[in-house]
Amino acid sequence: MANDTMISQHAADDALVATIALFMGRGRRFSVKDVELGTGISERTLSAMIALDPESRRAPSGRNLLLLMSFFGVEFTDRLLSHVGQGARDLNPAPDAPGVVIAGIMSAAAEFARAGADNQFCSRDRRELRDDAVTLIQLVEPFARPAND
Repeated sequence: MANDTMISQHAADDALVATIALFMGRGRRFSVKDVELGTGISERTLSAMIALDPESRRAPSGRNLLLLMSFFGVEFTDRLLSHVGQGARDLNPAPDAPGVVIAGIMSAAAEFARAGADNQFCSRDRRELRDDAVTLIQLVEPFARPAND
């Protein structure tokens, strides 16, 4: 279903510049040189993306925008897409990311609930639940260790 309110070309350009400028430039997370080294996009091209003078400013090509998304990560992509009422998420989260841990625990808990629905864990249930139990232990074991912070 298409969005009833399309973003204008001018607003799209402004959103690109504003979002890129949040992540790259003087006093930002990454210098233009850092981004050049990380993406292979020339310093000149990167500088043109955030130029103060609108006449000197250049929007990134699709390829370069994908490189920037990859380099800056999901936070950048999410901020950029928020200008059109959309969002981004990381499709490869770290194994210890809260969402991954919670989803794993809930999935294993659901298997235990299914197997125990008859109010007992028979030997067949125990065999079937072994992998879920191992997964649960692996997920929660790091939380049983003393914190290093």
